[in-house]
Amino acid sequence: MDILLQDLRYALRMLARNPAFALVVILTLALGVGVNTAFFSVANFIVLRPLPVRDPGQLVVLAMREKATSEILDVSYADFLDYRQETSAFSGMLAYRLGFDALAADNRADHIISSYVSGNYFSLLGIQPALGRLIEPGEGRTPGADPVVVLGYAYWQRRFAGDPAVVGKKALLDGNPVTIIGVAQKEFSGAYYFVEMDAYIPISQSASATDSFWTARDHRGKAGLFVLGRLKPGVSLRQARASLSMISAHLAQQYPDVEKGVSIEAYPERLARPQAGATDQLPVLVPLFLVLALVVLLVACINVANLALVRANDRSAEMAVRAALGAGRVRLMRQMLTENLLLAVLGGAVGLFLGKWLANALRVMATPVDLPMFKMNFVFDWRVFAYSLAISVLAGIIVGLIPARRLWRADLNSMLHEGGRALSGGHRQNRARSALVVVQVAGSLMLLIVAGLFVRMAGKAQRMDLGFDPHHVLNLLVDVQQLGYDEATGKRVYEQIFSNVAALPGVESATYAYSVPFGTSGTRIADVFIENAILQPGQSPPAVYYNIVSPAYFNTMRTLLLRGRAFADADNPDAPPVAIVSQKMAEQFWPGQDPIGKRFRTSKSTNDWLQVVGVARDTKVVNPAPWTIPYFYLPLAQHYSSHLALQIRTPLPPESLALQVEEQVHAVDPALAVSDVMTMERQIQGTNGFFLFNLGARTAAGIGMLALLLAVVGIYGVVSYGVNRRTHEIGVRLAIGAQRRQVLTLILRQGMALVAVGAAIGIALALAIAHAVSHFLMGVSPNDPLTFVSVSLALGSAALLACYLPARRATRVDPIVALHSE
Repeated sequence: MDILLQDLRYALRMLARNPAFALVVILTLALGVGVNTAFFSVANFIVLRPLPVRDPGQLVVLAMREKATSEILDVSYADFLDYRQETSAFSGMLAYRLGFDALAADNRADHIISSYVSGNYFSLLGIQPALGRLIEPGEGRTPGADPVVVLGYAYWQRRFAGDPAVVGKKALLDGNPVTIIGVAQKEFSGAYYFVEMDAYIPISQSASATDSFWTARDHRGKAGLFVLGRLKPGVSLRQARASLSMISAHLAQQYPDVEKGVSIEAYPERLARPQAGATDQLPVLVPLFLVLALVVLLVACINVANLALVRANDRSAEMAVRAALGAGRVRLMRQMLTENLLLAVLGGAVGLFLGKWLANALRVMATPVDLPMFKMNFVFDWRVFAYSLAISVLAGIIVGLIPARRLWRADLNSMLHEGGRALSGGHRQNRARSALVVVQVAGSLMLLIVAGLFVRMAGKAQRMDLGFDPHHVLNLLVDVQQLGYDEATGKRVYEQIFSNVAALPGVESATYAYSVPFGTSGTRIADVFIENAILQPGQSPPAVYYNIVSPAYFNTMRTLLLRGRAFADADNPDAPPVAIVSQKMAEQFWPGQDPIGKRFRTSKSTNDWLQVVGVARDTKVVNPAPWTIPYFYLPLAQHYSSHLALQIRTPLPPESLALQVEEQVHAVDPALAVSDVMTMERQIQGTNGFFLFNLGARTAAGIGMLALLLAVVGIYGVVSYGVNRRTHEIGVRLAIGAQRRQVLTLILRQGMALVAVGAAIGIALALAIAHAVSHFLMGVSPNDPLTFVSVSLALGSAALLACYLPARRATRVDPIVALHSE
């Protein structure tokens, strides 16, 4: 311990003598550690931090997988009951689904996001009430029974100011009377990760919780239930999967028409956030960005290692004297490692604060404007601190081992006789510095190319043809059911609102729709049964997204009708049911035929056939994926909805009409809540739009630019040091007649040769990584030549400048001065 304290005191004195060196090293390492800390805090939040529930490691997510397509499906209530009753591997299973509802209390209505939960939801998770009581296992079993609601803690604080008198308060949930019975504990925000739940409601209160919801087998995978199971103590996930497979085989025999084509899957809860479909993405994306951040740290360490080599050269005489006084290799190496570890720890401490700042910046970037309940809580817990400490120590070891290795291989006697030049000179050290430059360029170019691919993807997404015109459109949501309006009253209210808004100056056209493109308030999906089409045993009916719109929708959204007609006022409840299908739906279900006049229905048990009267151009309405999906539209007059979006096209800036439109809504009924007021241009940048594209591009671009900066600084430092070490040689060359242009060319050629080797390795690494994540690069080839060429040219140009500046300085050397420098 005394020797360690001596080494620390000596290291502090040596760093104090060269504060510029210490500051540069600390800041460089802080950049690498800060980036890693920030990204690890994100990974910690996404996959490492457990749910704040009892024994979270025992939780698994259950989902259905269609064997023919490998599509992951939600679980029906009937399947949930079967698996819960028959499995012996789980101590319990719970089910829940999400809802976008309206909660009215104290003469004020709010749009909320809620979880409709099975009665054992809270008891199985081990959640305690912060106030009142929670939903109990016996509740929620009978449709329409148990009209109660539990508030989320954050919503209780925000909406009711933490008033304890809220327990027992009467309210309206989507127009139906309920009683607020309690508030969930503060730490718990719901089992659906990333989203802060405003309320928890018994599943029996769900609008879809009809008698068929509880018993029907032909609704498998369409009920939208998320299922969590708790493993029994001592039961492994593998054993649980085997048990579930046996039950699945039994159900396939018992219900071959609907169960034969599906299997049940179980996933660790941390890898299935927020739902099972994420299991194909999280294990790839999270490690990818952590690896990219580690490459940034590696590049920073290489910079510092080069500086450490330079400093070791400058201190070679000191090392020779210490060796003469009896210090052995181990003692000298330990001193070097101590100094570098000290620098690394200081850099890590600064990097921790930088990482916290970067994590906050990422949190702001990662919080979509269209989903305020979306939570990104990058807390710096013990995992983040442990990771930061570990990579700081690792960086110190990497940085310290390179000069220490040089010292170990040096001849101490030669060092003494030559005044330290045995440590500082020679081709081996030049090769070491050259190798570091090659690795640095390779890592930086790899990061830049990956960043370029993500940026290209985001750029292509922004320029893609959406099938509608998002410019100059204002959206807002209204739900008349929150005030208990029946269908007849609701229709009158909506008609009056439409008349008032359409009369406003600057309104070019307006329309109602159940959902807006890329919206978060819910998109409808239905099983489609095509007339005269026969389903094979075990084959599920195709599920197709659809919208409910008023006649002016296609004109307002500027979606082109390719065939047939638009909806008209004559398409009322007394007229034959009609529909407009997308081009993709027409091609998929009636290939080579005229779809006009064809019929389909959305329920197997009814004879309400929908006749196709028009074919609309394909649009991006659910998400901006490059592929198209079948889609259809139904007339609002024939399919009433209490929840509607009002969409207004105007030649004016759309936001300038927002207040006037809200005033017209409140003029009809002051109690009506208006929500999600935003322009269509802002909407398409939201959660279901280009948000993830932009987030990935900005994050990758930040990493790439940092890597470029570190690479340029590193190349400049190595070339500049090399020029300084060769001052005498350059003077000799100039003295015997070499032209300054020749000296410039020599230094540039040597520097750029290292860059070329590093670039070749970096391109190979980038190709490997790009192909590994190619399914995330929607619309961009992993071999995209524009990205590879442009990024390589950018790095090459920056490296050329980094080599040119010291090379140009070398050509200005006075031969007389240079010859006297030795």
